[in-house]
Amino acid sequence: MKNNFIICFITSVLILSCSTSKKGGNSKNTLAGTWQATPITIDGDSKDWPSPYPSYDADAKIAYATSNDTRNLYVTMESGDERTLYKILKQGLTISIDTHGRKDPQFFINYPMQNDNEPIDIDNIHESRSQMAMKQSENRINRMMQHAGQFSLEGFAGCNGGYMVSQTLPCGVKVKARMDEYKQFVWEAAIPFKAIYGIDSISSSIASRPISVCYTVHGFKKATKTSGGDNSSMSNVGGAAGNNNQNRNAANINTQPSSQDPNQYYYQTTKTWKQFGVTYQR
Repeated sequence: MKNNFIICFITSVLILSCSTSKKGGNSKNTLAGTWQATPITIDGDSKDWPSPYPSYDADAKIAYATSNDTRNLYVTMESGDERTLYKILKQGLTISIDTHGRKDPQFFINYPMQNDNEPIDIDNIHESRSQMAMKQSENRINRMMQHAGQFSLEGFAGCNGGYMVSQTLPCGVKVKARMDEYKQFVWEAAIPFKAIYGIDSISSSIASRPISVCYTVHGFKKATKTSGGDNSSMSNVGGAAGNNNQNRNAANINTQPSSQDPNQYYYQTTKTWKQFGVTYQR
């Protein structure tokens, strides 16, 4: 009788354990997503997206959104913060994707890429907030935006390397960014599921599959003194061009500048993660 009781108890525990594990697995796969009824036009215009954008990172000073239809994942971000725009247009922006819903991305879009042609003196950039200085800053941002015509891809089969934004890619990835009439930087991309899942279009079996997108705004690197005592010029922190290790670890480099530095925001690399579920509708 005692042995029968022990067997029944153990069986009950195992059943309960399996049931609990199953519920836990299901809860992980019920992340909310957004169905895109009308395909997004990738033109650097936010008109196809909710206004305002549904998500905002106060540290990175970016708003962002994602959606999908049966064939594409759509990703966008925008910012009107001047300091953030300098970081994006000078040091670069990386959008990365983890198709398992974690924080270990396999795919990277680097755009805009690091700009080595526009010198920026961080220490003096905001010395004056006169109307003339603000107009000069606006002109510089627009000039940098006009030169942001290249991007690079990593991890996409058949589409690894550098490209022009105007190119049609064999993997079907499309990206575009521009300054809109409200002086907002708008970034958009359409990523075919063929390029990340290897399928032309999703079905109900993909519904609620977790996926993560990361928006990395690369910070400036502080000038370091040489052996002769001179300051070196500014260079990129985890720049947007072609290095997976840099992209994955950029947030850990020079993100803790001295609290005494009034321009410390420029030196911070921020990573903004959005985890959601792929959505399917017939």
